[in-house]
Amino acid sequence: MSGPFAKSAVPLQRLIAMALVAWAWAFDCPVPAQAGEATVALTVITEENPPLNFTDPVTGRLTGIVGDLLPPLMAAAGIAYQVQVLPFRRAYHTVQEIPGTCLAAVNQTMERQALFQWVAPIAQGGAALFARPDWLHYDHAHPEGTHTLGSLEDVKTLAAQAQARGAPFSVLVPAGTMLATTLRDQGLEVTEVAPANQMPMLAAGRADLAAAGAISGRWLARQAGVTVEPVLTFAVAPVGIACNLGTNPALVTRLRAALEGLRADGTLERIIRDYQ
Repeated sequence: MSGPFAKSAVPLQRLIAMALVAWAWAFDCPVPAQAGEATVALTVITEENPPLNFTDPVTGRLTGIVGDLLPPLMAAAGIAYQVQVLPFRRAYHTVQEIPGTCLAAVNQTMERQALFQWVAPIAQGGAALFARPDWLHYDHAHPEGTHTLGSLEDVKTLAAQAQARGAPFSVLVPAGTMLATTLRDQGLEVTEVAPANQMPMLAAGRADLAAAGAISGRWLARQAGVTVEPVLTFAVAPVGIACNLGTNPALVTRLRAALEGLRADGTLERIIRDYQ
């Protein structure tokens, strides 16, 4: 089958079937197709992470930059595929474990580079901290008036100064993402909230900062009709499709060639522009 499906869980029987199909393709063994169906060569696993990928509430179909990219990408590569939508952590670990699966899309960091076969870059990604335009810490952090922070160390300094004054200092992060772990590892206290609530809460003054994807943060603010500004971009990395190391390399090679073709003919740029 080709094209995206509505969100669904992956039961044990389904994971076993995925593994069998993946094993067959990894070793170039054809799998008989069901009547009237093309053989599924890849299972693409994704998450709800607008605007990169999300389920359209009206149609129930996967949309966003990746959702719109997958049909022409797979068609150009000549690959039959299916899509599963899972929470990020489960999706990430599933793709690490099962050949014939790919995660779309994820930041191609140095730590992840050797863990997957990559089809990248799709876009420039990373994470960012956002603030209200009138955030009071601007002038304290940068008396010269530049509305940016230099590093997460600057944020930690502001948090420590606020705590010393007995003032709260809070950072909102989207629940269920690795951003919470990343910032906690940096010594920052964070509050996990629903992604749809993050930017409205920030704009209403209920937090100092909001951490989100560099791409998704701007989109979420526009969708909520609020004005926020990026004050620090960190963990900058290209966004790409990460495939299990046991996935047939020939399929990955075809995907890479197809992506470059869509980049050259302007298709990729047009898709990205639709969500900016």
